Amino acid sequence: MAHYPDGHLGHISDIERAAQEERDPHRRAMLWNYLHHAALEVSGDWEAIFDPELIVDDPQYEMRLGTEAPIVLDGTEEVKAFYEAGEEDVFLLSDEDGHQLFVNDWGIADLATYVEFLRGETLIADGLDEPYYGDAEVDDPDAMYQRTCRQAMFWAYDDSARLIGEQVYQLEPFAVEQVDPDAVPTVDEIASITEPYYPENTDGPTPVRSDTNT
Repeated sequence: MAHYPDGHLGHISDIERAAQEERDPHRRAMLWNYLHHAALEVSGDWEAIFDPELIVDDPQYEMRLGTEAPIVLDGTEEVKAFYEAGEEDVFLLSDEDGHQLFVNDWGIADLATYVEFLRGETLIADGLDEPYYGDAEVDDPDAMYQRTCRQAMFWAYDDSARLIGEQVYQLEPFAVEQVDPDAVPTVDEIASITEPYYPENTDGPTPVRSDTNT
């Protein structure tokens, strides 16, 4: 599995450490929620994100990652459809280039490295001449590639530490590099690392709502 899952483990370990060290109950609850979300969405278990203790009834997402215009998702059904469409994708967030995490009363801001694994033919079809690819080159449509970029994320939460929505922004063009197919992790391999961070597997006052009152 090479170093890729280790990079994601570093990312979510940072969140866990911040949750354990945070003294403010509401901010701590938001961090626990964020930790669970970060573990679930890369592991094929995205449906658990929609536990009513973790997310509001009408979440709002805005993303600009590999698109010229922002993708806006209005409400639960659109957000679920987005996750369902990408549930076969292999991606993760990594602390490899430095992870910066900030929490305030309104929510969480996060700066991390996004890593996704795609076949050359998919990248070619996506259009490598787009500005969000920079000088990327793909020589072999049958080979596996990783595309990476730094991204900034802003996650807002309500008074019960439930996720209101996400804003995700690509900060630089994708870097694209051919990789050994044997080094590309599967969703199941990523899940084997992230499952300890699911709500039911985490020690402490979690998942979330009970933590706001401690």
